Amino acid sequence: MKHRQRPILILAVLLVLALIGELTYYTYLSKREDPIRQISLIVYGSDPARWENLRQGAELAASDLHAEVTLITMSTEDDALEQISLIEREIANGADALLIAACDSETVGAYMAHTRPKIPYLFVESGILTEDVLAASDEEMASSLAHTIDENEKDWIKVALIADHLERESVRKRLEVMQDPGVKYADEVVLWERNEQEKNKKAQFFLQRELTEEAVDVVVALDNSSMEELLDATVNLNKDIKIYGIANSNKSVYYLDNRLIKSLVFEDEFSIGYLGVQKVLDEKKREQEETIRFEVVGYDAVYEAAHQKLLFPHVR
Repeated sequence: MKHRQRPILILAVLLVLALIGELTYYTYLSKREDPIRQISLIVYGSDPARWENLRQGAELAASDLHAEVTLITMSTEDDALEQISLIEREIANGADALLIAACDSETVGAYMAHTRPKIPYLFVESGILTEDVLAASDEEMASSLAHTIDENEKDWIKVALIADHLERESVRKRLEVMQDPGVKYADEVVLWERNEQEKNKKAQFFLQRELTEEAVDVVVALDNSSMEELLDATVNLNKDIKIYGIANSNKSVYYLDNRLIKSLVFEDEFSIGYLGVQKVLDEKKREQEETIRFEVVGYDAVYEAAHQKLLFPHVR
């Protein structure tokens, strides 16, 4: 009788062990997490604070998609070769996807067309000539800026447009609108543009010279870089001048609040970062068209409820 029971006991033990093994295996599978995907957010310029809204939006989306975002800045403003080297470095270091704000639309675009990276990438805020960019409409922002100046100022004013950082397609498009003879906002419009010899010098010094040598009523900056350079020049000279522009950095908002800037066209970079991460990680969403909003905000409307989430998106 005992000999008959032994095989049954052994079989029962084997079944229990098999059951324990299976439970352990499925428990391991359920607890095991997929590797965290690494997204490199490669931007132009050397100041990471300038990109705070974009970074905050990207990190919020990444937290929901088991991903991490690393902000990569440059040591210069517009050196395309440096940005290309950063793109190559991040790919070599194992980045799973790239978000790129192009410093030079033509040169970076030619590089991307030639190399065709194997990982997903998307241009944000500033793009290239041959691919879509996730950003608000440059033409619409410039038109709104011109309309705002026309509404706020006299008809006979003289306006200076800062024509700098034209390597970026976004700035070129905005400048084209502001120079369009059919867009009326001033009696006289002049360009403040550095020549080839001056491009190696700090833009702030060039703008300080223009502010002291040419009398204008309004100065217009068409991007964050020019706006911050203009602010530095104006503060350094203690110059009383009306400033308008297209910008959304924390520095620009600070000086808008302090009434040095009269009005800003403010692009929703928080949403650009958020949607950019979603699109670069999800091929289906990549094909969907997105409309990025912008708002015109005067210095007297900074704390209006309608503008709070746009100007201060990371304050929840």
